[in-house]
Amino acid sequence: MVVVGCGRLGATITTALAERGCTIHILDLNYAAFERLPPGMISDGQIVPIVGDGTFESDLRKANSHEAEVFIAVTGRDTRNALAAQTAKHIFQVPNVICRMNDPIRTEMYNELGIVAISATKLVSDMILTEATSR
Repeated sequence: MVVVGCGRLGATITTALAERGCTIHILDLNYAAFERLPPGMISDGQIVPIVGDGTFESDLRKANSHEAEVFIAVTGRDTRNALAAQTAKHIFQVPNVICRMNDPIRTEMYNELGIVAISATKLVSDMILTEATSR
């Protein structure tokens, strides 16, 4: 599996997947971001941190995207996630591509293109509306 973005969300997802026995290659532009990851899982090779840009084909090759079954893009920017996801889907032919989107309209568009786009904005707003109207 490949994860692009090692913020709180990326680190949490990567750690949880590694705990389930997956090997994760994770890319981030900032080396310090990898401090969020468990050092033991890095030294064991379960998590492979790579300083790189998930929108560059060369960096995605370093992360073995061409061999990935799952590709997850969870940086803080919709455009970066969308570009990384499209590259994984259409250039590297990764079968399961997931990306985080803030914009619910873009989410629908990418879902129609065969990329699982998840809108954090939509999920949180739905949860808040449910709580606000159920009391």
